[in-house]
Amino acid sequence: MGCLQSPSAPQRDDRRAEVDVWAWNIAAASLMGLVPEFENRHPEIKIRVDMTGADMQSRFLLSLIAGVGAPDISQLQLVDAPKFAPSGALMDLTDLAQKYEDRFTPSFWENCLYDGRIYAIPWDMGPCAVFYKRDLFERYNVDPESIETWADYIEVGKHIVAESNGRTHMLALSVAGLFSFFEIVMQQTGGGIFDPEGRVIVNSPENVQALAVLRAILEAGIAAPVNAFTPEYLASFQDDTIATYPLAVWLGGSIKDYAAPTAGNWGVFRLPAVEPGGLRTSNLGGSVLVIPEQSDRKEEAWKYIEYVLCTEEAQIQQYRDFDLFPCLMTTFDDPFFDEPDPFYGGQKVRRLFAQDIEKIPTLTRTRDWNEAMRYITQMLSSWATAKMDHEVFLSRVAVQLERKLSREIAPGHEPVEGR
Repeated sequence: MGCLQSPSAPQRDDRRAEVDVWAWNIAAASLMGLVPEFENRHPEIKIRVDMTGADMQSRFLLSLIAGVGAPDISQLQLVDAPKFAPSGALMDLTDLAQKYEDRFTPSFWENCLYDGRIYAIPWDMGPCAVFYKRDLFERYNVDPESIETWADYIEVGKHIVAESNGRTHMLALSVAGLFSFFEIVMQQTGGGIFDPEGRVIVNSPENVQALAVLRAILEAGIAAPVNAFTPEYLASFQDDTIATYPLAVWLGGSIKDYAAPTAGNWGVFRLPAVEPGGLRTSNLGGSVLVIPEQSDRKEEAWKYIEYVLCTEEAQIQQYRDFDLFPCLMTTFDDPFFDEPDPFYGGQKVRRLFAQDIEKIPTLTRTRDWNEAMRYITQMLSSWATAKMDHEVFLSRVAVQLERKLSREIAPGHEPVEGR
């Protein structure tokens, strides 16, 4: 895969155009894995992938502000990309990339635009479903195909809790970390936080509907109060305390890493719909690649991005080797998606995750999305603890976002008077 290089003071090779790339963890490893084939096709270009660590985004932002020191290509989380585009510090990729628009997941592509121009290219995404333990479903005589709605899911959860005498809960869900689940269900109902103009739309019937699902799960007593990715959460992969994990496709990588001996005992079923016949998928997470305007290797940088993100071959290799689910929808026709996965008892889980991705609505993420997420996470904890009325809660959130972010509340989403 090649050795990891320090991101400081890169030395250029005058004989080849060197392109420096910043990424992290498995994303960096995935990019490294594509370097040999790319350089074989483009011997005039040398790719250096730097695994830059947890402070990458801060250093990237500082380099953009300073106008020097940025890489030629950088990874960004999807939720972070909108804060960079308005700065003018990212290369406008419109003329190069617009021909690929109809090949990418619509909800992701739209979050790579600013004022109708393209500033980022979608990489991986997080379509959602429910991971479950086959032995527990067999023990308690549960057919995963019988779960079509969140109401069905709750009833199964009650059954499992009762039959296990409280030993096994249906899912892990702490009141301190409700936003991710809210985000998942909010996309199923067509809700949102901001409209395409950046106005606040959090106070909506669609978000009331999403909160109703969340409240029903919390009040049913089927959730263990465990925060995601804590030691207790990770340990639960190998015991019988938690039966299911409604989350994104990338959770499979963690399960395989932390619970390798449980291979074959896992299965996946589609995300329950809010209502019968409703959308049975959603998205959580994902990342993009960008080219800083200050790069003096823009042409070469684009060639690498075009290869790793816009070709089926490279995207399938990244999914096969590193579980990075592609945003490039033309990959879904590849036979790889129909290969049985032994870890999931031979189930064709890749095809399951690919279903209806094009139907996921766009969740507009503004430059201050992360700040809004922090406010709402804190307020959701109070909403759950105090059992606050949904409309009262959303009205208060709207006012909070209007004041703290200096954003207008969209017409039709005004707080209920007196709330």
